[in-house]
Amino acid sequence: MTDNAPVKDASWKTVQMEVLARVEKLPSLSTVVTEFLEMARQEYVTAKDFEKVLSKDQALVARLLKIANSGMFSGNRSVDTIPEAIVLIGMDNMKKMVYAVSTEGLLRQDLKCYRFAERGFWLHSLGTATLCRAIAEVAKSSGLKGEEAFVAGLIHDVGKLLIDDFLDKGKGKRKVEREEEIEACGLDHSELAGHIMKVWNISDTIQKAVRYHHEPLNGDTLCPEAVVVNMADTICHTWSIGTQTLMDLGEDINAADYSEQMSAIELSENQLPQVLLDVRQNLAKLQNLYEDEEE
Repeated sequence: MTDNAPVKDASWKTVQMEVLARVEKLPSLSTVVTEFLEMARQEYVTAKDFEKVLSKDQALVARLLKIANSGMFSGNRSVDTIPEAIVLIGMDNMKKMVYAVSTEGLLRQDLKCYRFAERGFWLHSLGTATLCRAIAEVAKSSGLKGEEAFVAGLIHDVGKLLIDDFLDKGKGKRKVEREEEIEACGLDHSELAGHIMKVWNISDTIQKAVRYHHEPLNGDTLCPEAVVVNMADTICHTWSIGTQTLMDLGEDINAADYSEQMSAIELSENQLPQVLLDVRQNLAKLQNLYEDEEE
């Protein structure tokens, strides 16, 4: 299958031809993301290994060095090489930056109908990705490795990017119900995202996580990968990440509300508070880490 080949299956018969055409033209994920996911499966990877991949994309190199030389990390020293920058900001921050920068052309769009603040769609995607990674790394049966979880969270709502253009803009920004999406395009945003993942040749694991994130425990079918994204997405909405100008990280999360999901991925109620504490700290500086600095 070529990168932009349309996916042929029964559900496409209900999709407007304009939507199908836009799926074919939608930019794919950077090859750097694919290579990073592959490297994440290896047991031992060095900063030099990452340098070989990063050096293929000068925009990523420029952003990495810019962040490393910012007051957040460098102090008074000057950072001039990729390995030095990686060591300074840390592997985790570097990988998150790569995924964020590689998708920002998509995710920084301002949706006109869905209820997101300015740049809120991008911020919500990053917040969901951060929480997905944290949950997957602790849960015993998440079905996702940490890097896969981050990418799944990052692109879980990609279907909304296409559907937004077909919704009634006269109704303003709002919570768009599944029925409204189907009426506009023939599929809801998670179904459309599943097809986009196929066109992009994304792994089956991430495809399932994205495609079923609104119905991870549907009937007798259990999709642990989607459970992770579902939990992260719901919690991020509770914290108003991206839906309001300011996050509300003080909003309490009741573990009992997620007992079914936690049981499905073998995450104990005792583990969740620590996961949320760590994520809150990361989210508090999330915007500063990825925002372009003022010139």
